[in-house]
Amino acid sequence: MVRSQVWFWRALALLLALAPVRVLAHEKWFTDASTYPIRLGLLWSGPTALAISAGAAVVLALWLLRRIVGGDNLWPRIGFLRRFDPAAPVVIAIQTGIALIFMAVNLFVLAPNLHLPFNAWGLVVAGVQVAIAFTFISGALTRVGGGALLMLVLLVGLVFGPAVMLEQSLYAGIGIYMLLQGRGLIDPQRPEKEQIPFAHYRTYALTILRVLTGFSIVVLAFTEKLLNPDLGVAFLRDYPHFNIARALGVTWFTDLRFVLAAGMVELAVGAALMSGLLPRLVIFGMFVPFNLTIPFLPPTELLGHLPIFAVMYVLVFHLPADRIDVGAHTSVSRWLGRFSPPLMHHDGVAPAEP
Repeated sequence: MVRSQVWFWRALALLLALAPVRVLAHEKWFTDASTYPIRLGLLWSGPTALAISAGAAVVLALWLLRRIVGGDNLWPRIGFLRRFDPAAPVVIAIQTGIALIFMAVNLFVLAPNLHLPFNAWGLVVAGVQVAIAFTFISGALTRVGGGALLMLVLLVGLVFGPAVMLEQSLYAGIGIYMLLQGRGLIDPQRPEKEQIPFAHYRTYALTILRVLTGFSIVVLAFTEKLLNPDLGVAFLRDYPHFNIARALGVTWFTDLRFVLAAGMVELAVGAALMSGLLPRLVIFGMFVPFNLTIPFLPPTELLGHLPIFAVMYVLVFHLPADRIDVGAHTSVSRWLGRFSPPLMHHDGVAPAEP
């Protein structure tokens, strides 16, 4: 009996250790990554194969669960959540704007590990971030700000490399979302077609935001964990209390295994988000682990993650389009329809019921 209790607590400790996916999501923010290069040879390793298999298993489980609940991709439906929908674009605009201002005043570009020099070039890039933040927060020229944010992500790729640019796919998704969706300030005196410059593509904004956010999480799972476990181990040397399992006596769950397990879970979360299957359920599952690290790390953790928190809010509360003809009119429409044909009009939450 005593032995069974020991195994119970060890299993519980393992679950607790795997739960906080974001514990190691941004080691580069708190650990110098220059001495820990990505090891592409690990792409063919056992842990990476296991992580990819776990991601596929989670997507399959979500597909099966959707069938069990009657094919309702908006499950679980919680009626009162519909009241929050009008605020969704404003929330993502303001929280992203705050994060961009924080990056600018500290001479970072998009992330705390991407440093700008204290010269004319660095100040110009910082000024661009402040200008984008102003458009998002004020609602003036928001679509211009969205396009500028997308260009800023491309600039990061030119300066810091393609892997770093792919890590910032979250910001690319936000930029495209703002470019297509806008912040929500509309002049009621103007015809609707004039109010929405990208009305033809607006219905794809939420899908693009979801896919690029999930892709960003998947990339981080590889670049900061599965293909760079030494970086995670170095982070745990500075913050050893994050390995909850070891702290509770599960000695075989070493720092290296914790890093690889976190990468596996993070890849599964990103893949689930990209799949578009039961997106509300996926976001609900992300809320707790994505917030656990905030009390235990410097304020950079909160301020840097404001955009992902906003995206999570938008994906839960923003109403989808009533109908999207995924096969009509444009090559973009056909490509998006091929990516996730049965889910395109089910992104986000349930539309208002009659």
